[in-house]
Amino acid sequence: MWELLKTIFSPTQYMPHGSCYLWQTSLVWLHLLSDLLIAIAYFSIPTMLLYFLYKRKNEVPFLGVFILFGAFIILCGFGHLLEVWTLWHPAYWFSGVEQALTALVSCCTALQMATLLPKFLALKTPEQLEAVNRELQHQIVERQQAEQILQNIVVATSSVTGEEFFPALVENLAKALDVTYVIVSERIKDSFELKTLAIWGEGKIRDNIEYNFLNLPCGSVINEEELFCYPQKIQEIFPDKTILQNMKAESYLGMPLLDENQQVIGVLYVVSNKILADPESAIAMMKVFATRATSELLRQRAEIARRQAYDELEIRVQKATEGLHLRTAELVEANTVLEKEIKEKVAAGLAIQARENRLKKQQTGLLKLAKSKNLYEGNLQAALQEITELASNILNVEKTSVWFYNEDKSELKCADLYEISTTQHSQENSLFTGEISLLYQNVNDRDINLEDNIDNHLNTQEKLVDYFSPISVSSTLNIPINFKGQITGFICLDNKGYYRNWEVEEQNFGSYLAYMTALAMESRDRLQAELNLRQKNQELATTLEQLQTAQQELIQSEKMVALGQLVAGVAHEINTPLGAINSSINSIANFWETYLEKLPIFFKELSPERQEDFFGLLKKSNSGRISLSTREQRQIKRNLVSQLKTHLVERGTTIANYLLGIGVYDNLEEFLPLLRDSNSEEILKIAYQFANVQTSSKTIRTAAERAAKVVFALKTYARYDSTGEKIKANILEGIETVLTLYHNKIKHGVEVIKEFDNSLPLIQCYPDELNQVWTNLIHNALQAMEYHGSLTIQATQSDADIKVSITDSGQGIQPEIMSKIFQPFFTTKPRGEGSGLGLDIVKK
Repeated sequence: MWELLKTIFSPTQYMPHGSCYLWQTSLVWLHLLSDLLIAIAYFSIPTMLLYFLYKRKNEVPFLGVFILFGAFIILCGFGHLLEVWTLWHPAYWFSGVEQALTALVSCCTALQMATLLPKFLALKTPEQLEAVNRELQHQIVERQQAEQILQNIVVATSSVTGEEFFPALVENLAKALDVTYVIVSERIKDSFELKTLAIWGEGKIRDNIEYNFLNLPCGSVINEEELFCYPQKIQEIFPDKTILQNMKAESYLGMPLLDENQQVIGVLYVVSNKILADPESAIAMMKVFATRATSELLRQRAEIARRQAYDELEIRVQKATEGLHLRTAELVEANTVLEKEIKEKVAAGLAIQARENRLKKQQTGLLKLAKSKNLYEGNLQAALQEITELASNILNVEKTSVWFYNEDKSELKCADLYEISTTQHSQENSLFTGEISLLYQNVNDRDINLEDNIDNHLNTQEKLVDYFSPISVSSTLNIPINFKGQITGFICLDNKGYYRNWEVEEQNFGSYLAYMTALAMESRDRLQAELNLRQKNQELATTLEQLQTAQQELIQSEKMVALGQLVAGVAHEINTPLGAINSSINSIANFWETYLEKLPIFFKELSPERQEDFFGLLKKSNSGRISLSTREQRQIKRNLVSQLKTHLVERGTTIANYLLGIGVYDNLEEFLPLLRDSNSEEILKIAYQFANVQTSSKTIRTAAERAAKVVFALKTYARYDSTGEKIKANILEGIETVLTLYHNKIKHGVEVIKEFDNSLPLIQCYPDELNQVWTNLIHNALQAMEYHGSLTIQATQSDADIKVSITDSGQGIQPEIMSKIFQPFFTTKPRGEGSGLGLDIVKK
């Protein structure tokens, strides 16, 4: 082996290259140093290329050319090292092989460069890239401005509901779109009449009216159930309408308000006396707030329906109490109706399949699903697996999942998820609707929620990014599941890779799957109902248990009613300190905006003696500033003017005003040098501003503590313990919590006398239920004395018990009804003000 290496690297049959230079020392050194330096330079080039590729490993185009070029440079450098070696060792064969390899790599590099030359020439110049960048920056600025306008409207309308919402909506929308009129109207049942909910016109809120929408632009919006936009010349399109002429209308944009059944329940539209400048932005903004207006209108209707349902529930409970024996017949009749409805819906499903003959693949899948035994035998989980697998295979989407709301719609639970790439079924984690995108929260607003491009939400909806980014979802289609007239969940189709526009046929297919899901749920409920009918011996016990459950729900409802009665007062208690905080922050901000640049110059020009007097004034203001009545202020001001005149201080009235504002009323002798200074008025003016900043800071601290106390009390009261176990609690803390929540009703005319034994021990109890006891008793006491009088609360220890007594100064309970006060639903209050359950709950 050694002889072979010696033959390759140091053969003896040739003479070394140095002999050609006659071993002339200067010439040998010249070639030696030149070749070494060239080799070092060659090796440094690929080193820098490697470092560049490492830093830009995911961004470098044409990586193959870089590799070939690096190999070529390395071989060239190695060739120069061989030139040094052959000065003494004639390894000409090895040198020739290395040069041949270099020639081969160089030819490959040249061919590759020739192939890629058009691509190199296609690369954008710096000027072109700069132009693209400027255009992107312009688009970003426009988008940020639109988002800011949208955010301002959302902030302005998010804090109001009920009757105040629609006036706030039209006012802010008119200012954001810079239009003359913004009107939101509700359709009166199925007539041709509209009733306005709010009108903003020519800078103010107008009185509501009723009008006929036929032959008006609103009529087109309602009849076609879609948006209509007339950017200009609206009077030429509707020439006979004097109302448009009176409004001097030039442009019109109208959006229908659709309920969960896609029926028009109202119209949101704008009318302007000038051309609509940016119709696309206006349409986008109108879509957002049409949805918000629809939700509020539906919420108000639901509130009316809830009240009616509550009255009906009272009647039903009474009837159930009086006639338990009728329950069996009712269940049999209900089961007959349910079977009839199932048959009708199955027939409707088959009819839908027959109408989709054009889509053979979808028809085959739906027909197979419709014949599934799991769908009709009550096996809901197996039916959901068939539905998700069918949806993924027919529509070619990566993931299909079925989600259901919990009872209060605060949480979404995945019932089944199918991934087409793994052909596996699983279940996702729960999602909380209060923390995720409007993509899920507003699923009630439309039958189909279509999102073509998820990137549209990435800047403003971080929770959507957290959910979709890990699974590379680009487009999603959500279909609500309507079960017994309520949106109980939805089917989610997630597409990966390219942005996908969902076709109408695909949306209809998703709607059929949602219908099949509801059908499976009905089959599950029907199966349960049949099992209940077979268990006739347990009917009476089951009915009794249902009545007990209803009683508990009524008790919880009573607590919620009491909590609702507290909301207005709690809102006032929180808004008052928030208003003080806002005013104080504005005062502080105005001070720094006005004096920030002036203060360094001011302090620099003050002498050390005046600086000491200045800070002395601030210290005394911070320690002795109190609130004074107007009369007291006038008296103190007169005294100050008199003192200043006695001490020969000029501009006495002006300086007295500043001293009064600072809070320095007496002992003026220590500040006489300052007051006699020629610049005293400017110094006192700055000190007065600093004193106001100190007062504002104290106001913020006090207001924040008050708001925190109210929020803590509300949180403590609203807490619900579902464990059903007693815990150790402080009775006095619960009473203080309820008094805090009723502070707004107490503070104006009720004197609270608390006779507490602060040494009371913690006791095992149900604190949430006790809080309801204190709430009912205190609320009854306040109503009994019409919120004026004295409320006395005693809490003492009696042997091993704790005794709590609540006494009011009202007129008391009439003797003839004393025996009825604990009867459920007995009340002396007007209808709508009391349920008659308060004292019954207290007794239980």
